[in-house]
Amino acid sequence: MILTDKNCDRSLIIQSVAKVEAACFSDPWTPRALDDLLCASGSVFVCSADNDGNITGYVCGQIAADECELYRIAVSDKYRGKGYAKELMEYFIEECRRNNVRGIFLEVRSSNVPARTLYEKYGFQNIATRKNYYRNPTEDAIIYKYEA
Repeated sequence: MILTDKNCDRSLIIQSVAKVEAACFSDPWTPRALDDLLCASGSVFVCSADNDGNITGYVCGQIAADECELYRIAVSDKYRGKGYAKELMEYFIEECRRNNVRGIFLEVRSSNVPARTLYEKYGFQNIATRKNYYRNPTEDAIIYKYEA
């Protein structure tokens, strides 16, 4: 099930996503940063939920003109392998299409094989590398592009 700020309480989204952030990223975004993004013009910010309404993961990005940057996609450990990342990715790509986006860009840690596999499954192409882009630990970023 997909949840947005239109069908779910915004504070619940922010609280739940902040927990997913803390569990999934070495440099988690603050609840304030998440709230700012949720409210930003051009924001695509949705959550997945199980049948009981528990938030399982989320995806967020921002559309500008005919391009979008996918900032984050994450699913809590206990919900991985159950199709939530697929649901989120398909919703995100479709939302971009509805908004006439021609290209989606993202960057990912070079060591994040599960994420890279997901992106490649959906047709994202590796277009560049940013050396030593990430910290905690220092690591290259792989830049992907999806032609919508």
